[in-house]
Amino acid sequence: MEIIKVENITKRFENETILHGVSLALRQGEKVTILGGSGSGKTTFLKVLAGLLPFDSGSYQKSGVKIAYISQKPVLFSHMTVLENLIFPLKCQKVKRKEREAIGRVFLEKSELVKWADAYPFELSGGQQQRVSVARALIGNPDLLLMDEPFSSLDVRLGRDMRQWVFTQIEERKMAAVFVTHHYEEAKVFSERVLLMENGVLKEATDAEIDVFFGDGLLYKDVYYPIGAWRMADSGVPVQVERQVMLYGQAYWSVILEDGAQKFIIVDENRAETAYIAPVRGEKDA
Repeated sequence: MEIIKVENITKRFENETILHGVSLALRQGEKVTILGGSGSGKTTFLKVLAGLLPFDSGSYQKSGVKIAYISQKPVLFSHMTVLENLIFPLKCQKVKRKEREAIGRVFLEKSELVKWADAYPFELSGGQQQRVSVARALIGNPDLLLMDEPFSSLDVRLGRDMRQWVFTQIEERKMAAVFVTHHYEEAKVFSERVLLMENGVLKEATDAEIDVFFGDGLLYKDVYYPIGAWRMADSGVPVQVERQVMLYGQAYWSVILEDGAQKFIIVDENRAETAYIAPVRGEKDA
């Protein structure tokens, strides 16, 4: 059963088109990850799905679906305490005060924020504020959870724990979820589908495209090659050569693609006469 269906959505800001005919359908409980570079349209698309931005053309069916959105940066009510911010969705749902406060304290414990229950947002760190935002999004039991890199501001341990807790909640409650991330493990483990947003166009991502996005390889003449298969060459993919580096007694060249999209090191003991790299024959990814 589809809970939302987006067809041919276009979004413009002044004279610039940010989304080009984007379509997406989600079933109940389905989990989708969206990858894409900065400025590709990911955040704009999530805001359209959340109802925070209007779109210029296309259609969006979402009748009766409860949607929660977690942005990259925390957005809290400055005049409310942590507990009041957290349980605000329950207040909107007319849950009685004692019940919503009891539920809120359970979520405070899960978020490691119990001692901050009566604090105001300005008294919290950015990471603590984001934890409140994450917990608040879950407490209202949405049908669809939209997440725009929600764990990027948290330290490694807390980010890992919060991620596991959120993913467990999504699974147990059979929520649908759309997740924007630059984290390889999150993309691979979380989703049933991985999509790629490029210049406002959304499409299904292949395994090779996922690896390329995370810097683990490059496409060359429509064939994927892992980074370890590339060498300096007289022709091939043009790069900017930065400098030579030594690692474990081996000489490498630090290179960056001309568009600045990826930077990596290439094995080569000799100084390059030309700024190209090419895969070694027979070393493409099986």
